[in-house]
Amino acid sequence: MIRPKSYATFRLLAVLITIVLIATHQYLPAKILSLYPDTERLSWIYSPHSEGTEPTDWIDRSINHFRCNYAPGDAYSCGWSLNLGPDRTTGIDLSAYDGLNIFIHYKGNAPRIRLSLRDFDPSFSDIEKYDTTSKVMSTAIRTSDLNQPVYVQLSEFSVAEWWITEFDIARQYSAPSMNNAIAIGLDFNVHSDNEIRIERIEAVGQWIKKETLYFCIILFWMILIVTEVLWRFYLINRKTKADTQRINNLVSEYKKLETEKQQFEALSTTDVLTGVMNRAGVQQFLQRLFESNFSRNQMGVMLFDIDYFKKINDSLGHDAGDVVLSEIARIINEQVRQTDIFGRWGGEEFILICSQISEERLITLADKLRETIEQHSFVIDDQLIKVTVSIGATTVKATETFEAVFKRTDKALYNAKNSGRNQVRFVSP
Repeated sequence: MIRPKSYATFRLLAVLITIVLIATHQYLPAKILSLYPDTERLSWIYSPHSEGTEPTDWIDRSINHFRCNYAPGDAYSCGWSLNLGPDRTTGIDLSAYDGLNIFIHYKGNAPRIRLSLRDFDPSFSDIEKYDTTSKVMSTAIRTSDLNQPVYVQLSEFSVAEWWITEFDIARQYSAPSMNNAIAIGLDFNVHSDNEIRIERIEAVGQWIKKETLYFCIILFWMILIVTEVLWRFYLINRKTKADTQRINNLVSEYKKLETEKQQFEALSTTDVLTGVMNRAGVQQFLQRLFESNFSRNQMGVMLFDIDYFKKINDSLGHDAGDVVLSEIARIINEQVRQTDIFGRWGGEEFILICSQISEERLITLADKLRETIEQHSFVIDDQLIKVTVSIGATTVKATETFEAVFKRTDKALYNAKNSGRNQVRFVSP
């Protein structure tokens, strides 16, 4: 898994590399293909041999130094040509280059020299007539620019109109093409006396064209962005599945707890008089609850004691006491939630265990129950009497035992009774 910090570092590094590539691209060394001098490439000179003119001839063939005289009346000009490939129909691909570096030494009176390229393509070239049917492309260089390095862009070359017309070339083949350049040459298109020495011809290009570089950079960032989006989608999807599994586990745990609660209730015993749990039933529930892994955070406990209950028994009889116990149990049982555990703890004491309740809500509930009982009229042998209760309450810490909780609750009840009864006292854990 890619860590967020590692990915941020990688992305910053990618930004820096992108900036460096864009800034330094123009300073990269050029891609150079030497066309001449090359001992394996054949070169030759040609000219018409009109009467009364000096023939075109080599001055020093070893360095391609020759004389070229194009006199009036000559059928065509004189010139020099260099084969670029191993044979006359197989050349080299110049389409990946931008131009030509040319260094020609020149003496003469011609205003311009014509630089030409021939490209052989079976689509329009005849292998038997390669010298005429190969595509002819040319451009002109001023002779005043010679005797020093000259850079000629390949985009300057145009296809000869006479070649298109003579061979009836289709429109799609009439544009310059240099995928299979078989020859490069130079000649003169005006009558002149000329002395030429070819020193160097080389194709020049970029290892990586600016358009290609920018395309690769854009492609890289698109891939990076798409990858990041897909990766983030994968992480979100995985987190969603994990959350769903966690929710399912919680639901399963909740159902399990509900089942256990029902089992606890089934196993518990019921107080015959009041119809609520008796002490044994409450203790069974509490034992399983406090021994399980169930979270006991946000749990509260109340202990109720009927004020002056002995006096009721003594003055009105035990039957009256039983009525009071049953009625109080009914009032409390109707006010609490189904998830709360309520039972008779013994004698005139009742206990209430509330789940998912805060300290404030616990105190509010206890006071509400106390007021409800205080305001209730108990009917004993057609006689209305008032009864009050004292309540001790506390909340439960996650790791403590019920014995510790009950001791604190009992202390709170003791405080309520000693403070005048008919009140709620809370002791914090």
